[in-house]
Amino acid sequence: MHSSADRLHPGERGHRLIAARFHALLAAEGLAAGAPPGYEPERPPPTRAAALLWLLTAGTGWLARRSTDLLPQLLALAAAEVRHGARGTTARLDLRAAQVLSAALAAVSAPPLARMGE
Repeated sequence: MHSSADRLHPGERGHRLIAARFHALLAAEGLAAGAPPGYEPERPPPTRAAALLWLLTAGTGWLARRSTDLLPQLLALAAAEVRHGARGTTARLDLRAAQVLSAALAAVSAPPLARMGE
């Protein structure tokens, strides 16, 4: 899973992918410190109960605060989640999120990083 329970923000794998890509950019400039982060999460994914608890507590409040500007997009995401859930294809949502993130990262042209002291 690359996205979080809200399907808008990166989950642990998504954050790890972003961190690994930035590490690679830093390494290409000779500025990386340490080994790159691993791609696999250190914790298991949240259970359905944990995801529901998040939705009932933090998710609902967040949705209420943001409903005026994000409602159309959230309704589309919810419909996609329900549709994929009914078909048993929720992994496609995660795959699509990973593809979009990879494309966005690939499209970023990284300017040369200034080396310390130069």
